[in-house]
Amino acid sequence: HDRAFLDQVTTGILELDSASHQIHEYPGNYTSYQNQKASEKKRQMDAYQEQQEEIQKLRESAAHLRGIARFRKGGKGDSGDKFARGFFANRTKGTVGRAKQIEKKIEQILTTEKIEKPGGTWQLKVEFNDASSGSRDVVRLENFSIGYDPDHPLVTDINQTVRFGQKIALIGKNGSGKSTLLKTIVGHVQPLAGKIVVGTSIRIGYMDQEQKDLPATSTPLKVISEYFPASETDTRAFLSKFLFFGDNVFTPVSDLSFGERARLYLAILVAQGCNLLLLDEPINHLDIPSRIRFEEALNRYNGTLLAVVHDRYFIQNASTTIWKLENQKLSQIA
Repeated sequence: HDRAFLDQVTTGILELDSASHQIHEYPGNYTSYQNQKASEKKRQMDAYQEQQEEIQKLRESAAHLRGIARFRKGGKGDSGDKFARGFFANRTKGTVGRAKQIEKKIEQILTTEKIEKPGGTWQLKVEFNDASSGSRDVVRLENFSIGYDPDHPLVTDINQTVRFGQKIALIGKNGSGKSTLLKTIVGHVQPLAGKIVVGTSIRIGYMDQEQKDLPATSTPLKVISEYFPASETDTRAFLSKFLFFGDNVFTPVSDLSFGERARLYLAILVAQGCNLLLLDEPINHLDIPSRIRFEEALNRYNGTLLAVVHDRYFIQNASTTIWKLENQKLSQIA
């Protein structure tokens, strides 16, 4: 799922089509594959729409001719003149014949030449509500140190301020303290030293990398009902945006895949209406289309984001600031 990796090392992409169950090959890297898929879908949609317009015109022509035939049959042809009756009967017959020819053409298109509408796949639909803040400084860390052992802190002397509207990507090597920093800000871990100041009216939404905060015996429907006071029908409609359909909403959380749990976390964050998102590796278990939809939603989100992430595309597309943890220090590098 690493798009930057695919761009750098691949010379061809194999796609397993979930509809036809066939494998399609596309030359080039991932970006090339995306461009080819977009062009392919556009050609298919153009051909489909062109045929639909042709069918519509043929149907209108056939309906017009049959209307003329009915008018002639019920009008002038009813006079006592035998010649006139025969003349209008022949003209009516010819008009009906042309209408039948057009209708036969329509039938031929629909049975042997029909172009199917390009199939769309269900995609993640994430839309965060507008977020307001009571203060410009969302989180302020002063002489802040984090870790689990005072004698061996992970990071020391942090002096940083998260300002409203910032989209911060937090990077660093494994074990450098990225997850611990988020857990300390949200209150799951106590700081070793220093002070944290959270701005007024800040509502924090936290997504745990290990997905431990989700109740294992609950279901997506029950989990979301705690944050989304609505009827079951509306709650299920809300969950469908996160690709939970049918009986899947009754599946125990313990039986959900890691990808399904990640989508449930996103649903919780949206339902909570948070204005500060603390996300620990939020896209690890999402497929590429879902990653793209999530990035687009974060770009539209007007709240504040601090996310631990390794995906270079995500950093480029969804962040405005980069913090780096290295050698027990936190610094802003972009």
